[in-house]
Amino acid sequence: MGLSLAFRPEEDFYIGDERFTVVEVTSPISFTIRRERDGCDFPLADDGRRVEIAPNVVVRVGTRGQGNLARLDITAPRSVMILTGKNYRANRGSPE
Repeated sequence: MGLSLAFRPEEDFYIGDERFTVVEVTSPISFTIRRERDGCDFPLADDGRRVEIAPNVVVRVGTRGQGNLARLDITAPRSVMILTGKNYRANRGSPE
């Protein structure tokens, strides 16, 4: 079973120490996330396609979101830490 998270544009999440940001939500079933390290964009749509955004970490559009809310389903090994940006910064003692 994967992890399902919802984000608004400009909200972020971390896979390990790698930061990703939701840069655009065109509809509840179509949005783009960006890997901050290299600016690589991953456009996602509700077409059933799964996209590998990090080694052994795949994402797809989750259950229909609302308005400008992107719902993301993430599948990764249990050993991979996945945190929202807010939780990542709180665990690292960094300011938001």
